[in-house]
Amino acid sequence: MRIVLYSFLCVLCSFLLTIPTASGQVKLPGNIRMPSGGGGGGGSRGGGGQSILDDSTKNVYGPQTTLHFYEHDILYNKDSVRYLVDTGLTNFHRWMPMDKAWGKLADLGNHVTASRNLLFQPREDIGTQLGLRSYDAYAIKQDEVAYVDTKSQHTELDFMSGPKKTSLGTFAYTQNVHSRFNFGMRATRLTSNKIYGFANTIGSAALLGRNWTFLAHTSFFSKNKKYLILAHYRHMNMKVSEQGGVIPNVDEAGVVDKYSYDGAAKISDNANSWERRHVFHVYQQYRLLNGFQVFQQADFQSTIDHYTDLSLTRGRQKGIYPATKFDTSQTRQDIYYKLFDNKVGIKGFYEGFNYRAYIRQRFYSMRGGAQSVNETGAPFATYRTGLKFDNIIGAWLGYYLKDSVQYLTAEADLNLGKNVEYRLKAELNTRWGKAGFQSIQTAPDLLVQRYLNNHFDWRNNFDPTKVQTIFASLVLKTKKIEFVPEAQIHQINDYIYYDTAAVPRQLNAGFRLLRVGFNSGIHLNRWNFTTMGYLTLNDNKDVMRIPTVFASGEVTFDFVYAKVLFIQLGLAARYRSSYLADAYMPVTQQFHLQNNTRLNENVVVDGFANVRIKRVRLFFKMSYLNQGGNFGLFPKGYYVTPDYLGLARSFSFGINWPLFD
Repeated sequence: MRIVLYSFLCVLCSFLLTIPTASGQVKLPGNIRMPSGGGGGGGSRGGGGQSILDDSTKNVYGPQTTLHFYEHDILYNKDSVRYLVDTGLTNFHRWMPMDKAWGKLADLGNHVTASRNLLFQPREDIGTQLGLRSYDAYAIKQDEVAYVDTKSQHTELDFMSGPKKTSLGTFAYTQNVHSRFNFGMRATRLTSNKIYGFANTIGSAALLGRNWTFLAHTSFFSKNKKYLILAHYRHMNMKVSEQGGVIPNVDEAGVVDKYSYDGAAKISDNANSWERRHVFHVYQQYRLLNGFQVFQQADFQSTIDHYTDLSLTRGRQKGIYPATKFDTSQTRQDIYYKLFDNKVGIKGFYEGFNYRAYIRQRFYSMRGGAQSVNETGAPFATYRTGLKFDNIIGAWLGYYLKDSVQYLTAEADLNLGKNVEYRLKAELNTRWGKAGFQSIQTAPDLLVQRYLNNHFDWRNNFDPTKVQTIFASLVLKTKKIEFVPEAQIHQINDYIYYDTAAVPRQLNAGFRLLRVGFNSGIHLNRWNFTTMGYLTLNDNKDVMRIPTVFASGEVTFDFVYAKVLFIQLGLAARYRSSYLADAYMPVTQQFHLQNNTRLNENVVVDGFANVRIKRVRLFFKMSYLNQGGNFGLFPKGYYVTPDYLGLARSFSFGINWPLFD
């Protein structure tokens, strides 16, 4: 199969190199010039694209005739803002969530597995949540949904082949019915294979993760522009064969091979997590007077989550599962969650001020089951929260200077329910930097309040968690160098966490978290250097573990070959200091504290080449170049999460082919 794909790519490249095309000039990073027939080089928020020729020749469509915008642009009264299709080479090799986050995620060592943020990030929205976030990195977010305005049919095809037969395929299509009405869809399938375990090479049993996402979207503006509606449906279906980590090999002399990429898994091949999400979303607004509008945002969400292991023996022997409560041979847990979230308010602008005020109602419920409901007499149990609701009021105010680059915003949200929640935030943005403050109090997740299955049973009445944050950054910029130091101070009270037994606890006290860091960019003709680094100081490592030092960066070199082949060569690296990383409990899909394994400090270096021919972009990437080595400078592997090995050295490639007619 891979031979066929490589042959197809070679034929495709030779075909594209011989097709003539009209072109204009736009800039790429590193001051490189390239034909706009190749799609332009400014990314999703800027530059380039092929223009429409006059009718006496022929119509040619391209990135400049396919624009998009986001719901938050409309919400913040930026109705005229539009963005170009991303046709740049910068960051094109970053397709997976770990790469897109520049390494600021911790997963289970492979793609399409549970993940969490490596650095602390406070919540920015109030309202009781379900508490299942391990698969969020693979779900479509509301603020990622782009609404399109295109003068032609626009189709986009993606394909990626990665380590251990990881594969990604995407098909997207959109078109305008007329200038004010558009619809579109995007479907993606992403799979990964096991890197260890007995079934890591046996047909369908070798599959580790399977992720399907689907998005359908539409937008409509009335002829007089007074009314508009944006709507979308997004779906995620994720299934993961849980492994519990690797069992290191031991040779005849009793020496343990710490990096046993051919070792066995700690739980059976019959263990699976499966989560399915549906979200229906609508936004609409109507302008009553100049500068004054009424708006509505509404969501209906449904989440179904299952965990099954039909053979518990190995998982119990290896200490993955706690003692059983209903059945010693197999386990099953089910969670069903529904939410209706409706926000109605007014918004507008007046003499430099933008404003928004709203009332928000949330109705939600959760029910769960331990073992399968049956009529054979086997033990099982069910539980439910009943219908709950939040009544929230909120307001937002922003003052913008004439250049719209410098502005001051303030916002407040208050939940009038039993668990009083609130959020206060103020932020000043200037061309020299930004500074702000946020105070937020959030209710405990539903899962930490009540949970029951074959291994766990808890009922808690925790207090809301309170986080006060002060943040600031300073922009130091010259023509070729940009350096942005930043700092965050968090005061955290009544923090809720999962302890070493994977059971939720609350710290009825406060602690501080200080993070200082920087982002930098250096642009020297064709050379580009991008770096970020963070130092985190935590005065309570008993409940929150974060690496003290984290850094990530890349260096690229851009050039043109034969006037039509645009190439970006680069090296990317990330570093994490040693720390007691959180372990993972597959039954509850939660990361939790552990005191047995300290992950060593780790450096991962990747090499890549991003290529553009006409409008088609390709990438070629060799991951973990520094694995092992003859001189023992680097270890033979690394762990991302305790017991979960990171991917070994591997090759991947991908292609993006946009069509505009």
